[in-house]
Amino acid sequence: MNYWPGSRAHNHHAEDEFKQPDLSKFHVEPGTINLEVWIWSSGFDKVVSLFEAAYPNIKIKVGNYGNDTYPKARTAFKAGTGAPDVLQVEYMMLPSFIATGGLRELSDLGGGSLQSYYVPWAWRQVSPDSKRVYSVPGDSGAVGLMYNKKIFDQYQIEVPKTWDDYAAVAEKLYKASNGKVKIGNFTATNGDWFSGLVWAAGGRFFDVKGDSVKQSLNGPVVEKVLTFWANLIKKGYVSTYAYMTPDFWNALGRGEVASGVEAVWGTGFYSSFLPAEKGDWRVAPLPEWEGNKPLVSGNWGGSSYAVTTQSKYPKAAALFCYWLNTSKQAISIYWETQSAFPTDKYANAIPELHKLDQKPADFYGGQDVFAEYSKISQGISPDWTWVPWWSYISDAFAKRVAALISGNATPKQVLDDWQQDSIEHAKNEGFDVSN
Repeated sequence: MNYWPGSRAHNHHAEDEFKQPDLSKFHVEPGTINLEVWIWSSGFDKVVSLFEAAYPNIKIKVGNYGNDTYPKARTAFKAGTGAPDVLQVEYMMLPSFIATGGLRELSDLGGGSLQSYYVPWAWRQVSPDSKRVYSVPGDSGAVGLMYNKKIFDQYQIEVPKTWDDYAAVAEKLYKASNGKVKIGNFTATNGDWFSGLVWAAGGRFFDVKGDSVKQSLNGPVVEKVLTFWANLIKKGYVSTYAYMTPDFWNALGRGEVASGVEAVWGTGFYSSFLPAEKGDWRVAPLPEWEGNKPLVSGNWGGSSYAVTTQSKYPKAAALFCYWLNTSKQAISIYWETQSAFPTDKYANAIPELHKLDQKPADFYGGQDVFAEYSKISQGISPDWTWVPWWSYISDAFAKRVAALISGNATPKQVLDDWQQDSIEHAKNEGFDVSN
C-alpha cells in the first residue's frame, strides 16, 4: 500500500474572510445514531453539546483514554471489533494507523471536497498520496519562540531573529547572570520536538517512493541542527529538563530559563502552569537559519480525526469530523479552552480568536497570540512525511541523545546510531527501508 506522496511546494496566506463548507450536502444514515468518539485531549464536552444541538438525531459518547487511547484502538483494530466510530490521531501517528487498515478512507464520503479549507501542509498529512483521504485535519503545532520579556528587558536582550542571534543572546544572558539564566531548554523527552526543528530548517527524515522509504535521520541538515544545540548544551547555555516535568516548570517559574521553542498548544500550558508570570511572556517567530528570508517553521504535534472501518455510521461519523474542524463555534471553543490552533485556513478571520483579554492572549501581555501563530503557521512546508515506525524512532531519540547530553557522544555518533537502530527495527517489522 502506498502511504506517502511525492513532494510539492505551496505558498499560502491567511484568509481575511471566514468561510465554512456547506455541510447540508452530507446526508447521514436514517434514524437515531449513536457515535462513539475516542480522544486523548480534554475540553470536548462543550463542543459535543453544540454538535448534538445542531444534529439532534446524532448522539455522541466520548471516551477519553489519555495515553491508553492508541493501544486500545490498536487492540480493537486487530480484533476486528470494539473500535470507536471516530478516533483522534496525531499527524505523526497517522501512517502507523493507516498501516493497520483500521481507518476508513473518506473519498466516497466527500472527504476530498474539504481540501480547500485547510492549510496545505495539514492536508498533506491526512492525504499522504494526494488521492486518498484517511483523516480530517484538526489542530496543529506550529513552532515559535516564547520568551520572557521581563528577563529580556532586564538584560537588554533583543528577540533573536536568526539562530546565530540566538547563540549570541545565550552567551550574553549566561555571562550577565553569572550562569543563573539560560536562554532555553533542549527537549529530549522524545524525538517529536527535535523533528519540528529539523522541519523548520528544511531537513527531511524520509523520502518515500511508493512502498520504499529512504530514511536519513543523520543527514547534513539534521546534523547541523543537533550540533548547534550540542554546543549550547556543552557551554551550559541551555537546560535539558524533561518536558513539562515539575523541574521544567520550576526553572521557568524561577526565571532560570528565559525562553522556550514551543508549539502553539504550549501557550495554554504556560498560562496554566506559570500563573505568577502572567503578562511577562510574549511569542515570536522561530529564529531562522538565514536572515532576510521568508519566514519558515515546522510543526510539532496537533491532531486529526479519523473514521474507523468498524463504524456502522460512517456518514454521520465523517460529518462529525468535518463539522468539528470547520465550525466557527468549535474552533473558537477549542482555542479558548485548549489553545488548540486550527488548520482551517480561514480561521484567522474569526474575531473571537483575537480577544486580547482572555486565554492565552492575557497571559502574553495582551499580545494577539493567534495572529502571531497564524503568520508562523504559513511558513510550514508541506514537504514533510512520517512513517509507520515513527513511534519507535521518537523513543529511540531520547535514548541516543542522553549520551550527547552527558558528554559521552558527538552529534554525529548519536545520529548515526539513531539511524542504524531504527532502520534495523523497521526492517524487522517488514518495511522496505534503506539509508
